[in-house]
Amino acid sequence: MIYSDRLLGCGAALLACCIALPAQAADFRTGDLIVAQPWSRPTPPVATVGAVYFSLTNTGPTPQRLTAISSPVARQVEIHETRRVQGMIQMRAVTFVDCPPGGTVRSEPGGLHVMLVGLNRPLTPGMQYPLSLTFQDGGVLNVMVTVSAQ
Repeated sequence: MIYSDRLLGCGAALLACCIALPAQAADFRTGDLIVAQPWSRPTPPVATVGAVYFSLTNTGPTPQRLTAISSPVARQVEIHETRRVQGMIQMRAVTFVDCPPGGTVRSEPGGLHVMLVGLNRPLTPGMQYPLSLTFQDGGVLNVMVTVSAQ
């Protein structure tokens, strides 16, 4: 009987873990562009900044340039890159991101990323919010970002 109680306990624990898993971010497409798995980490209650990560794939024959990003969850949204300069880590805003034909650009912790400046509220686990990516040709790709510890 002890063995079967342990199995029941393990089954209940496994079920609880599955229920607690956050929703996975989706992929979004317009024309030749795919934004895969946009996500943010949760922020502390008093945080005024957050970050967004995703990959941008250009499946077409023409280069694409991401020129602006916006979201209603922040006063300002900036594209940043992280670099090591003379042994120091520096983060700086960039005005655009090029995505070559057939290429993928990854936005990830410690590299290229999107900064949400002046958050309207904390980013909490499971929360989803809109993000609009604007390209040089005038195209806009609207995505939903999922907040997850990843």
